[in-house]
Amino acid sequence: MRKINALPIGYSDVTSVIETGYYVDKTRYAQELIEKRNPIFIARPRRFGKSLFINTLATICSGEKEIFKDCYIGKPENGYTWKKYPVIKLDNSRLTNKSAELLQLSLEDLLIQTASIYQLRLTGQVLQTKFSNLVEDMTKLGNGYESKIVVLIDEYDAPIVHLTKGSDLEQANIKVMKDFFMTLKSLNDHFQLTFITGVSKFSLSDVFSGANHLDDITISKDADAMFGYTQEEILSTFSVYLESIALKWSESNDKKITKEVVMEHMAIYYNGYKFHKDGVSVYNPWPTLKFFKSSELENYWYESGSPSLLIKQMLADSDRFDLNMNNLQIEATREDLMYTESRNEISLKSLMFQTGYLTIDSYDDASSLYTLKFPNKEIEESFQKSIQSSLEKSVKDYFIQERDKIRKALSNKKISSFIDSINTAFATLPYYIDTKQEKQYHSNLHMLLQGLGFLGGRRMHMYNEFLLLLFS
Repeated sequence: MRKINALPIGYSDVTSVIETGYYVDKTRYAQELIEKRNPIFIARPRRFGKSLFINTLATICSGEKEIFKDCYIGKPENGYTWKKYPVIKLDNSRLTNKSAELLQLSLEDLLIQTASIYQLRLTGQVLQTKFSNLVEDMTKLGNGYESKIVVLIDEYDAPIVHLTKGSDLEQANIKVMKDFFMTLKSLNDHFQLTFITGVSKFSLSDVFSGANHLDDITISKDADAMFGYTQEEILSTFSVYLESIALKWSESNDKKITKEVVMEHMAIYYNGYKFHKDGVSVYNPWPTLKFFKSSELENYWYESGSPSLLIKQMLADSDRFDLNMNNLQIEATREDLMYTESRNEISLKSLMFQTGYLTIDSYDDASSLYTLKFPNKEIEESFQKSIQSSLEKSVKDYFIQERDKIRKALSNKKISSFIDSINTAFATLPYYIDTKQEKQYHSNLHMLLQGLGFLGGRRMHMYNEFLLLLFS
């Protein structure tokens, strides 16, 4: 296959990635999954190569042997028996979740697209029946196809994960997804492989009724480097880029810099993810590729998308989250890491681990406790930047809201409402600076109104009149 010598940034089609000449071979994992036949679930952070791996599975299972002739699975000594399976590949990030009806219709659209690939029609009156009939028809394709089907689902919980917890829309969408996945579970005997991915695990219980038929390999040793790049993979696949960056850095710094030095700096920023207590450390693929393109160490993962789910949870219930940023040594149980219950009750360490902001550092056999840490410099900086910007916006929004309430109260001469707002503001003062003296409250009130922009200018006379009324 002709190589086009281009970094596969943003590629999710394995054929195109192989054509670039920079494919990090993960087909050993694909072979194991297909041969073991277990229904699998795995969670990995965003931008970690999940869609590419699902496309790799789909292409292998479609029997595209020639594409993988130079890969692990394509070498005769590794013993893979090439077969052609019918494939149902669903990307749930493409689903419309604005209503349960639209969600159901968009699910049907994905199934219609699958049916058309195999020249089939979707039959039945309801979604569950249509899905069951499609599976039944796909087991009887003939024409060289196996009777077993491969089901691949990316971003399994995309239709619900960003919805307001407990809202009518969330509950309605959960019902649609739960019905769909219950049907999937009931059809398991027809599948050679079911492989499901997502960013987090804590919607599993919502849509899978406990996910008791899935083998969850999120922190399995067998999957420690299924996603991400190991150091060895980078050295063997991207050596030319390491050398090019070393040369560029040498010229700009006027001293000799080796590719080993480049690797050391890159590791500080992008390496450090561990998904098993004894697992290998891996690099995040997205910022690694972006670094190879630019030769500049920047926070590319953060730039590609903010951790909206994480921030939303923290701001919604800040008292539940007690992360000490100055002494980040977080202990967690296996249950914390594998948490699958309500996202409204998840601890910060569980949420941060599942979204990629914490990773496994070590494990203590005596206590059965994991120690978690930031994977690398990029993640630590990105997290702090996300928290800071979100808190600043939250404070600004609150400030504007309170300012408008006080202005309205003063303009309408609603003194009781004005006093309520003032008391709310004063209640936030730390106890150790409260002298309980009347002059302190006068001073605090004056500074509050001054800070809100109420003292001075043409409206000063009106505000002073109200102050005299309040304190006379």
